[in-house]
Amino acid sequence: MDDLFGNYEKAEKEIVPAARLFIAAELKRRYDMKEQEIANLLGVAQAAVSKYLNGRYSEKVSELKEAIMKDERFNLYIEKIHEKKEHYVELCICTVCRTMTNFKCKFSYTDRVAEG
Repeated sequence: MDDLFGNYEKAEKEIVPAARLFIAAELKRRYDMKEQEIANLLGVAQAAVSKYLNGRYSEKVSELKEAIMKDERFNLYIEKIHEKKEHYVELCICTVCRTMTNFKCKFSYTDRVAEG
């Protein structure tokens, strides 16, 4: 049971911020979106997006972002998020979490999508 909570804590503190950083940076770089637009898509405050885009995040988040960028699936996710298909934000975050932890979350959006 401790591993379960440890995985959720790691996801909350490290992986989800890394995924949001990646999404925000890519939306800004590819589509020159405004911080508020990105914040609306991610469901976070504009200040959080500003923090992501200005590099004020932990070293661990930066390391995770580098690992995320190596996976080609995320190019499709970024395109879909830009098209305002907001469920791709959750799909992207779940995929990142699984990639980084090899953890099968009982709340996983990727499982719900796969099941239909």
